[in-house]
Amino acid sequence: MDISLKNRAILVTGAAQGLGLGIARRLVGAGARLVLVDRDPAVKDHLADPLLSNSAIAFVRDLAEPDAARDLIRSASEKMGVLDGLVNCAALSFHKPFSETTISEFDHIVAVNQRAPYFLSQEFAKAVSDGVADPCIVNIASVNALIGNAYLTAYASTKGALVAMGRAMAVELAPRIRVVTLSPGAVLTTNTEKLVAEGQIDVEKMFSRFLVKRFITVEEVADLVAFVFSPSAKSITGSNWIIDGGLTSQ
Repeated sequence: MDISLKNRAILVTGAAQGLGLGIARRLVGAGARLVLVDRDPAVKDHLADPLLSNSAIAFVRDLAEPDAARDLIRSASEKMGVLDGLVNCAALSFHKPFSETTISEFDHIVAVNQRAPYFLSQEFAKAVSDGVADPCIVNIASVNALIGNAYLTAYASTKGALVAMGRAMAVELAPRIRVVTLSPGAVLTTNTEKLVAEGQIDVEKMFSRFLVKRFITVEEVADLVAFVFSPSAKSITGSNWIIDGGLTSQ
């Protein structure tokens, strides 16, 4: 199986930590050149990592800003040349009862989780020339787009939108650009560990619903992202790949 990403130039959002950083490291390891984006200035610190230092640049930007998508694709293209890949990974989440969510909270999570991927994808599609080989957009959704969990209604609504958006975009952009969605379940990140420590996630109860009774690793999701960008996945588009330990099979 060919997973070489040599000569690919890919923009990854949410790359300061967690899943976004893990995806970035895996793509660079496969030979890609990267543009790392996050609102956290720590995203630039990762350029000191020997793995990333010679193959990545970084931008600090809040994706909730209306002009962020246009500015980032333009700046990334100026620095890297034509991009041929985009990973929409950045996301906000909060645990709060549906009845208590405010308009400002809802608007903010929609701006980052739904609006930003939409317009980053739009700007990416505009910038990709017809001569680019196999350009691809990967949207990181969530298993919460497919099942109901209390106190995550706002978050789930944005991730459900990503799944629907990915299908429609794949149809509209075909055959020029592939679009693939990934919906991970319980990925073990520092944020997950924090929620467990705070008691917001009952691990024993959660695993009772899984067929594979363990957390999904960042590396497992990152490996799948690398595969989707690879020459071995050229016929994959319009699909939603679920990585959830069998949760949604029941």
